[in-house]
Amino acid sequence: MKRKIAIVGAGSAGLLTATHLCTWLDDSWEVCAVHDPGKDILGIGESTNGAFISVLERGTNFSLANPGDMAALDATLKFGSKFVGWRARPWINPLLSGNIAIHFNNRRFKDFVFERLRALWPGQFTMLEAGVHEIANYADRVRLDTDRGAFDFDYVVDCMGTPPAFEGYTLSDCTLVDRCRIHVVRDYAFEPFTDHIATRDGWMFGVPLDGRKTYGYLYNQAITDERAAEEEMMRLLGAPSLDAGGYKQSYALRCYHANQLISGRVCKNGNRALFFEPLIANSMFLYIYASRLIYDHVAGGQEAGKCNDLFVKAVQEMEDVISYYYQGGSTFDSEFWRTAAAQARARLDRRPQLAEYLQKLATLKRRGILNAAPGYALSPHTWEIVDAALGYHSFEAAPA
Repeated sequence: MKRKIAIVGAGSAGLLTATHLCTWLDDSWEVCAVHDPGKDILGIGESTNGAFISVLERGTNFSLANPGDMAALDATLKFGSKFVGWRARPWINPLLSGNIAIHFNNRRFKDFVFERLRALWPGQFTMLEAGVHEIANYADRVRLDTDRGAFDFDYVVDCMGTPPAFEGYTLSDCTLVDRCRIHVVRDYAFEPFTDHIATRDGWMFGVPLDGRKTYGYLYNQAITDERAAEEEMMRLLGAPSLDAGGYKQSYALRCYHANQLISGRVCKNGNRALFFEPLIANSMFLYIYASRLIYDHVAGGQEAGKCNDLFVKAVQEMEDVISYYYQGGSTFDSEFWRTAAAQARARLDRRPQLAEYLQKLATLKRRGILNAAPGYALSPHTWEIVDAALGYHSFEAAPA
């Protein structure tokens, strides 16, 4: 009899988890995607990193060279993130890993992935369209109570979005931004980058899709009121009014992570496991890493405690990276940037791990073998480029 694992939720993280597990689990497993077709996802467009492409290539035969694949996802190429206004001169921030990724329309992602998984993994991939009311975690199984009855699985990955309460989670202080206002334009000059534009009130992302570009104005609502943020966003974009393009106009942001990725036979991923502000598409990177840890546990025999420790370590490293960007401020001498930089520096003072890592990079660079260093969210090569662009000079004080 086959072992069964269910992935509950069809947002980006749920789809990536299902794709990863279909790719790496053998035919003794059934991978079941459980989702409510009537439930909407965020859908404002997503920016990715190289690991995202690797998952799709292996699991769905997605190809950047196939115009049909790109069109199916309303996708555009991404070669990095364009930072503007963070320093006197703009620069292109490399990807976390790999050298090419995409921007894509996540509202098209589900149909693309499900169609491919059904075609490529017919003996393994199944689907259950149902709303899940409860996940019951037993010693020998997990029971899903749904609007179509009860179903038992060996394991369940909960990707059902933001948790209803934050008991068992850690709230992060790695950023000040806690609100995002959306504006969509349909006539724009394409560049293969995700915009990271510093503003008086925080920063603004721009995600270019094939049919539109979505901007998100990130700010702190205790420092900037909603109307002031909207007016500044309109001024920067030359827009007489803001148009969310049929999506929700404004989103509250709360950065957090689960203290345990795996508890008994229930695992978490997506916003159920973590959420961070969208700087350098960091959450997508962590969703993929979480998928790998879940595989290591259910199929590779890795103890849950070890996987949980590795998950928290990766999350804390990503928090360090976010604080690292903020600690030097921007070209704006505003209340947001003064507060954000001071908070980031104070947080990093409590995290000697990053300073020790950067010292290791400096030593290896002095020896001419920088790329021999392990990664710390970013690859060593990316660290070198970003550090130079931000003007931190982290690698110059290495002992000979």
